[in-house]
Amino acid sequence: MYRFLSHYFLTHKINIFCFTVLFMLSSHSNAQINRPINKEANVKDETSFFSATNKTNCLSLPFGYADIPKRITIDSILSAIQDESKWKEINSLKFEKVIKKELLLLPEEYDVFLPFAKNFNEKYDQIKIASEFLCYRTYSIYFVAVFNTIRYATPFIEKIYLVSTKDNKPVDMMRIYLHHEGEMGFSNYTLFNIDKNYIISLQDYEFTEQPFKLKPLKKYQVLRSGKFSRYYDHDRPYKDNEEEGLVKNHLKEGKWIEFKPNSDVDLKKYPEFTDSYTYLEAVYKNGLPIGKWTFYKLLQRYSEETGEPILNSRKKGQLIYTEAYSEGMLDKREF
Repeated sequence: MYRFLSHYFLTHKINIFCFTVLFMLSSHSNAQINRPINKEANVKDETSFFSATNKTNCLSLPFGYADIPKRITIDSILSAIQDESKWKEINSLKFEKVIKKELLLLPEEYDVFLPFAKNFNEKYDQIKIASEFLCYRTYSIYFVAVFNTIRYATPFIEKIYLVSTKDNKPVDMMRIYLHHEGEMGFSNYTLFNIDKNYIISLQDYEFTEQPFKLKPLKKYQVLRSGKFSRYYDHDRPYKDNEEEGLVKNHLKEGKWIEFKPNSDVDLKKYPEFTDSYTYLEAVYKNGLPIGKWTFYKLLQRYSEETGEPILNSRKKGQLIYTEAYSEGMLDKREF
């Protein structure tokens, strides 16, 4: 990472960038986490690794990068990424218990050989659960780390997920941390903060030829159901470049329109699609999905100069698939 940052500082000073972006989002969200739907954590039945009972290991809040809303310049962002004291703080969670590969399937947001690529230093290709965890009402929320060893002899944490559990069974999961280094100097980071009210703030950064892209800070809340849901500071009609709808009690309520990349769209089956963006008509109740969701192809033009979508060109295209939800759970998907 130091090699990358040194190179990046040099290119930043002389303003020469030749990085190639190989970015591919899945969600969310959720995980970001940016997918518009909440699902059960994808964990098999053998969940004895979620059996910590010692409440002395409950983590005190706040925890994370409390000042990320103020870090908006490239120098301040790089300073946060290089902050060794924060690395030590994160590692103080004590990622000691190894989770077997076959027990936990993690949602991937980038097209890389992770978390379990074969033939790449297999003995370090692992995920670990931390001894420290969050105690929230009747739920235990665990930190799960994915270690990257593809390019480096010493493993480092590339991703951290929160997994909420009740009675040792997983309820929901979301990614809160990312340190991803791609080809040609391209990299992505997500920094997090969890405040004393269990509001989770996530800030995404893309280091590209621009030279970097600062994405809007997003917040999430742990609901009484143990699910993670988007949190908004103000109750009012909300609209940005990705979504629009009503916010009530800081959560999504009623009908929302969302424009986001969608990993469930198989571009091989839809060769006429040039990207995986969808136009989603969604319905929420108390922040959770409910009723029928309808996914259409998002028709949009792109700027020849920047490659970015032209927002006022967006419109609903071909129907792709529908989903049915009850009590925040996905019951059925039909293509």
